[in-house]
Amino acid sequence: MADINRVLYTAKQAILSNLTAINVTGANIANVNTPGYSRLRPMFEAVGTKDATSSLEQIGVKISDVQRIYDKFLDSQIVLQDSAVGSATSRKSLLTQIEGVLNESAGGGINDALSIFWSAWDSLSTNPSGKAERDVLVSTAQNLTSIFNQRAEQLSNIQYSIDQTISDTVAKLNSDLAEMAVINAEIVKTESAGGQATSLRDNRLALLREISTIIDINYIERSDASLYIYMASNGKALVEEDNSWDLTVQTNSANSNLYDIVFSDDLNNPLNDYIQGGELGGLLDVRDVVLKSYINELNQTASSIINKVNFQHMAGYDQNGNIGGLFFTQTDEAKYMQVSAAIVDNTRKIAASATVNADGDNANAIASIRDDKMYASLGQVLTTVGTGSAAGQINNIGQTYKNTTSAITLMRGATAAPADWTVVNNGGYSSLTVFSADERSLAIDLDGNNTADITLVLSGSWANGDTLAFSLTKQDSTTSIDGYYNAFMARMGQDAANSALVLDREQTIANQHDNQREQLSGVSLDEEMLDLIKYQMAYNAAGRITKTVSDMMDILINMGQ
Repeated sequence: MADINRVLYTAKQAILSNLTAINVTGANIANVNTPGYSRLRPMFEAVGTKDATSSLEQIGVKISDVQRIYDKFLDSQIVLQDSAVGSATSRKSLLTQIEGVLNESAGGGINDALSIFWSAWDSLSTNPSGKAERDVLVSTAQNLTSIFNQRAEQLSNIQYSIDQTISDTVAKLNSDLAEMAVINAEIVKTESAGGQATSLRDNRLALLREISTIIDINYIERSDASLYIYMASNGKALVEEDNSWDLTVQTNSANSNLYDIVFSDDLNNPLNDYIQGGELGGLLDVRDVVLKSYINELNQTASSIINKVNFQHMAGYDQNGNIGGLFFTQTDEAKYMQVSAAIVDNTRKIAASATVNADGDNANAIASIRDDKMYASLGQVLTTVGTGSAAGQINNIGQTYKNTTSAITLMRGATAAPADWTVVNNGGYSSLTVFSADERSLAIDLDGNNTADITLVLSGSWANGDTLAFSLTKQDSTTSIDGYYNAFMARMGQDAANSALVLDREQTIANQHDNQREQLSGVSLDEEMLDLIKYQMAYNAAGRITKTVSDMMDILINMGQ
């Protein structure tokens, strides 16, 4: 009877093991369309002892493990690539939106408005006394300022829309991090008790990919099966075991009240510079780098028009024989560009003439600004200080717009305070003032619009009576206002095109990784059906063993009767 029991035990183990294998295969087939599912493989293992010379022989089979088929390195590459795709997606979407705002191809943009504006000055130069020409000039100037206002406002609106998206995305990230902490705890609990958390691990990978799409991360799987997730750039923990750290946003007054991203328990240390990838990385880059650059270039274009036209306008005479005033309200921001109210109210105040004789030459000079060079270069800074020196840089392209008539010369007083610096020679810039100063730097406002146009870095010792001098020269190799704006438009269009190419490249790599994972971890119905047939045949064969033992028992019983 012992031999028969051993045979029945072997058959039972074979039946149970193959039944488990059939169940695992059925689970694979059932999840063939489940995103992120990793197929399972039953691992058969021989059990028992074999000793033909004794009665201890007992052999059989069991399922020793159900393996989740995956590649840890490939999964880490997928998570890393998701961060790149997230960043590229947000950049491409935003740059396409910006391109739509600044689009000049359909006409009616700044280029067309500028062309009409210069032509209006041409027309006025041929008939400086004509009211119709003056009215048309004011109308075209107002149209030009309106387009600049609209473009600047639209870019600002995109910037603040990105700000709100950042806030919403941070809230979504916090929810994902909290959920990750919960899954971590469940996996640790299940596997520490000897169970298998295969579905939880699949869910965790899917959630990890979602987090990586939002922010660039690194992670480590610890010995207890929990994930330690941290920021890639500064190593700050986001999830550890069953704990997660929330992020939040707060306004930054030094950055136009736009949001900084911070940890909720560490509000004094912004994380913006440490977030390089994911959707948040793309949003921050476009908001704080790309858009700021575009707004600056729009401002540079507007301020150059304002400064050049105002300067020339104030050199002429209006119809009343008075010296010209401001044609545009003085500002260095495109969103506030306006035609002077005095000009709008009374077009006779347009200074079209170079003399009191209504010659129209000043209007012609203003029309010629279209071809004037926009940039200036800073000449060598000469000082009388024995041991010190000064080096300078031009801060605002649109502010520095003409050659100096002679060297700009400044004298240091008893202290480094701005009030103690004396303008000895303004070089033809009648509104030149010292904007700010200290022991190591000196900022100069060239046109009285409260902007630091030139910054001089001071070294060595400076004393009362020391002077410095420098000149400004328009660069022949640089471009006109129209050329500058067109170059800006070309760069913006190229940025948008490049963002699309980058997204295509990153998405292609991501798809390759996904295909690799699908080949390894995905379910193949053909393969699963073959396995199902194999396990079914083994199950049936084990059943036949049981039937054979039963027939043998019947024979033995009948023989005993």
